[in-house]
This record gives sequence, C-alpha cells and structure tokens, in this order.
Amino acid sequence: MDSAEPTESKREPDPEAERREVAREHFAAGTLELEPVLRLVEEFSHSSLGRRTVRDLVPAAEEELRDGIARYTEVQRLEKAKDPISLGGVTDPRPVVQSAHAGPLEEQDLAALRGLLGASERLQQWFASRAEDVPVLARSAKNLPNLSALWDRLGEIVDERGRILDSASPALSRLRREIKELSTRIDSTLRHIGSRTDIRNHLTDGRVHLRGGRYCLAVKAKASGRVKGIIHDRSQSEQTAFVEPREVIELANRLSAARHDERRELTRILTELSREVISREVELEQAGLELGRIELAMIGVRYSEQYGARMPQIGGSPGSPTGLLLRGARHPLLVAEMLRGALDEVVPIDLRLGDDFDMLIITGPNTGGKTLALKTAGLLSLMVRLGLPVPCEEGSAVPLYDGIAADIGDEQEISQSLSTFSSHVLRIRRGLERADSGTLVLLDELGGGTDPDEGAALGEALLEVLLERGAPTLVSTHLGRLKEFAFRNGRVENACTEFDLESLQPRYRVLVGVPGDSAALVIASRLGLDGELIERANQRLFRRDSEVVELIAEVREVRTEAERARGAAERRLEEAAAASREIAEEVEELERSRELLGAEAQRGLEERVRGARTALERARSLLPQISSAQRVELERVFDDLEQALCGASLTERRGAFLDSMKKGDLVYLPRYKQRVPVHKVNRDNRQVVVKLGQMNLTVSFDEVTLYESL
Repeated sequence: MDSAEPTESKREPDPEAERREVAREHFAAGTLELEPVLRLVEEFSHSSLGRRTVRDLVPAAEEELRDGIARYTEVQRLEKAKDPISLGGVTDPRPVVQSAHAGPLEEQDLAALRGLLGASERLQQWFASRAEDVPVLARSAKNLPNLSALWDRLGEIVDERGRILDSASPALSRLRREIKELSTRIDSTLRHIGSRTDIRNHLTDGRVHLRGGRYCLAVKAKASGRVKGIIHDRSQSEQTAFVEPREVIELANRLSAARHDERRELTRILTELSREVISREVELEQAGLELGRIELAMIGVRYSEQYGARMPQIGGSPGSPTGLLLRGARHPLLVAEMLRGALDEVVPIDLRLGDDFDMLIITGPNTGGKTLALKTAGLLSLMVRLGLPVPCEEGSAVPLYDGIAADIGDEQEISQSLSTFSSHVLRIRRGLERADSGTLVLLDELGGGTDPDEGAALGEALLEVLLERGAPTLVSTHLGRLKEFAFRNGRVENACTEFDLESLQPRYRVLVGVPGDSAALVIASRLGLDGELIERANQRLFRRDSEVVELIAEVREVRTEAERARGAAERRLEEAAAASREIAEEVEELERSRELLGAEAQRGLEERVRGARTALERARSLLPQISSAQRVELERVFDDLEQALCGASLTERRGAFLDSMKKGDLVYLPRYKQRVPVHKVNRDNRQVVVKLGQMNLTVSFDEVTLYESL
C-alpha cells in the first residue's frame, strides 16, 4: 500500500492583498523598499485599526488624497490648540467580524466591539462640536454609520470587559442565582464538615479544594476512609486524597447541571449576538474605514514630529511648482538609522524635475550617491501618493504621478538565468510599456553591464523615446557620452553628485545643471596605484574632442554659479514666504482670539439673562399673594421686563444661531451641563425638543446655547 505523502495546507488566496500588491507595484513599491518604511510609520499607531490602515495603504485617488492631507493639517491644528483627539476604545472591527463568522464571540471580541462602538458614538459628537474648525475630520466622523441599536443591545448584554451580564436574559439571571446559592451551600456544608472534631484532625488543611469541577476536602491518605464520599484526585506525594463528601454530592450534581445550562444559555446569547454582528458587517467595515482615516492623520502627525517630515505641496496646485521639487529631502530609512544612532547625519538632497526640463541625467563617480538620489525621489513620490508625510523641507512639491517605472540596482534574475544587462533590459522594457507624461521613470546606471559604446547608443535611443513621450525621467549613468545628450536637447538637464576626492567619500548632494566626472583615474591615484601606471592611462585616455571637453568644463563652471544664485534666490523667497505665513498665522490667531472673546461675552450675557429670567419667574409666582389692582400693574411691568430680556440675549451672533438651529444639531443645555442633539424646533412657540439620554425634553430657546459653560 502506498504511503500518503503529507500535504501542506495551502493558504487561501486573498483577493484584497493581491489587488493591493498590484496597485503598489504600479508604483515600483518593491524596488523602492516601501514595506520597511511602512513598518516605521506603523510604529506610531494607537490601535490595531491604525496598524492595519498603514499596512493596507495603496496609492489613493486625487480627491481622497487631498482629503487625507486636509485631515493631517486639521490634526496638527487640534494639537497646536491643545485639543487632541482621543482614540480610547478604537480597535479594528475586522477580527471581531471574522470571529463572529467562525463561531460565538468571546469575551475579548465583545470588549473590543463595545470599545469600538462607544468610541464611534463619542467621536461623532466630539467632531460635530468642532465641525467649523476641522470640517474634513468632522465629515469622516459624520460618515460613521449609525450603530446605536447594536451599541444599545451590547450594553444590555456585556460589561466594559466583555463579560456577559446576569441580566442578559431571564434564564441566565435565574441560573446564575441558582449557581451562586448552590455554591454557597456547598462551601458552607464542607466548612462545617471540616470543622467537626472527628474530621478536623484527619485533614491536611481546612480549605475547600476544586478537583475536576467538584468541591473536595484534602484528607490525609491513611485516613481517607474517615470521610465518606468520592475520591477525585490524589497529591503527587500520594499523602493526600481529595474527597467529595457524600453530604454535598447531590448539591454538586445540581450545581454541575446548572453550570451546563448556563453555558448553553451563554452560547445561545452569544450566537444571537454573533448573527447581529454579521448582519452589520458592512456598517462595521465602514466604521473601520472612517476611523482608520482619522487615525492615519494622527499617525502622520506623530511621524512628522519624530522624523522631521511634512506634507509637501501637490505639484501643479495653485501657487506651487508643476513638477517635482525636493528641498532638503532625506531617505526615511536613513533618518531611522540616524535616530537609532547608527548614522551621524543624513545629508539632505535638493532636486527638481518637470518645470524647466523633463529629464535629469545625474553623473558622477560610483558610490557617489546617484542611486540614493533616484530612490529618495521615487520613494517620497510614492509616499505622497499614499497620503504620508515625507522628510523634506518647506517649499517642496511632489506631483501626483499615475505610476512609477523603476530600473534601480544591478540584481540578477537568477531564476531566469539572466545576466545583469539582460535583467536591466527586461525591467526597462516593462517600464517602456507604460511610460507617459504621468509616469515617473527612474533609470539607474543606464547603459551599464555591456559594451560602453553599445550601452551609450542604446541609452540615447531610450532617452529620446522617453523625451518624445514627455515622461518625467531621472537617469543616473557613468557614461560620458550621455552627458552630451543634455546639451543637444532643450528639455534635458545634467546634474552631478558631489564626491570628496581627498577622503574618497560621497557627499550625496545633487548639483543640478552640472555634469559630473567619474574621476576613476583620480580615485585610483588616491588609492595608491602606481604613478607611472596612472600616467600611461592618462596618455591612452581617448579624448574625442578637446574643445568639447573644454566647453563642458566651462558650462559646468557657469551652471555651478547659476545654481548657487538660484539656490540663494529660492532661500530668500522661502524666507519671505515663511514670514508671510507667520503673519497669516498671527492674523488667524487674533481672529480666533476675537471669536473666543465674543463667544465668552455671549456666554456671559446668556448666563446673566437666564439668571434674571429665573428671578423674574420667582417674582411672577408671588403675584397671587397681592391684590388684583397691584397685580395688573406688576404683570405689565413683568411683561416689559420679559421683552427686554429677550432683546438683551438676541445679539447678532445668537440670532444667527437660533435661526439656523435644526434637527440633528448639537446644542448645550447649561441646566444639565450636557451637549445634546436637537430632535425638533418649534419657532412659533420658541421651543426646542432635545434628546437627553433616552428621553425627549422640551425647553425654551433661552435654555439652549452654542457654548459650554466654563
């Protein structure tokens, strides 16, 4: 008979994960090392929902992306105002729903669900009261589904820790009373038996022990016959027998039956609750989506504070550059190394593409930072498309590219037995299939891995095609012939990475407009290669045209000076813009202070009017105690005073508040010190019906306000 080979259990394919992978790879996420960056960002999560939201990020549509940036900015505003968002109770609803599908929910699921629903209700009200200041966050909170029925049902069944309440059902309440009574009787009976003089000396201790779910006494083994009953267990030393006295056997049987019935009732309750959770699966997923968006904004702000990151301008937005402009950009993984103490510093990169030119060719020595410049530009462009802040300086701008095609690194396709050059060609071919004006193209060491002349010729042809398609392209190469390509094409620019020839260390700075040298012979000389050999190499170095070499040198000098001037001008513009922003913030702060003072004045006025109205009502209650003639005159005076009080409280601000008050608005009731939702507005009677807890309460217009008491 053939023996069956053990088979590995295959994991079910996850369509959502596959779609996420496809969406990310359209932006070269693997090549640009997105996963380790997301793990860094994930560390700033508050909840399991935040961690999943970060892990599931995919490039967002423009509208959602701009909303995400707005939420990030609004969280910063709340933090600055010392009014932070509290995410207490927020958790990922997906595991709870999955548990409900798998079987009855458990305590940890119920506790998580209760926390989530409570947080949802609380955050809806919290953001509604701040909708004017944080409209996009408030809109996310408003989009939270109405799960109040599930919240109320859960509150009837479980406590904060997810434990089933005795009152969850009449049967459960009865069974738990019975269990408690039986347990008490058994314990009392056993203690009475243990205290008897004919038994006490035969016990190893006076405690009641539980063995196999049965209550027992610990009897010395040699005297186990002194206690009539059932032996359920013995100690390891065999010196003690755990005996269930016959006096409690019937009670214990009844207790066991009651506990069995309790478990069955709990299963019934939890099964019903699981079905209810499954029926609300779509709403729970929506709640997770909206709360996840809110937490993602908070994660972004925390990450920014730690990593010196910010949301750059979106390229092409009003007042921002149309192309890619990176100022002081730093690779997030290098920043993480620096924060851990593994690096002394991360040299910032300045780079631009897309306004004056569509293609930037970066040249310079090997290990000079060319690859780092390409990876930093690509990764930061991808992070912005995910809605994440990036380590850069103020004034940076990143376009919303439709995709990123990258050929970076010289790894070989071992599984396909491809050479370095072949693997480069394969990735370039895939990139060319979708290269257009909306795709950022990153080509590292173009023309490498093969004959320099053929590589340069192929590289030029490729660059011409990309230029014709208008694809924004960053290229690194060590082939001198490709430097000249920029001089022959108006929409192409040269750049180089700085390299310290004395220390033979890269400086990682990118100088736009300046072609670089490979400096191979200089480096070889610095490393101690024989001087005569270096001289022979210089003599054999093929110079196609000395005039071209001199021209490039002159251009390099002129462009270097021009770049310095440009940088100085940009710094002055940025300083002016920063000063302008400071002034705008001060004006905004003054306006906010004015609004606050106005609100405080209005609140004070309303409180005084309410006090006067209370005194007026007390005075009216005394009218029956005086004569009719005096009463008529006093009633006229009281009516005039009533009218005056109405006018006193009806400032322009309060008038606008009362005129706009409608069902669903949140108003504050000073008498109850609570903010409550409006159920109905009766303008004719100047009354409003509000929902206070579970009841509707009718109050006058004078009893509601927009402002909470101090």
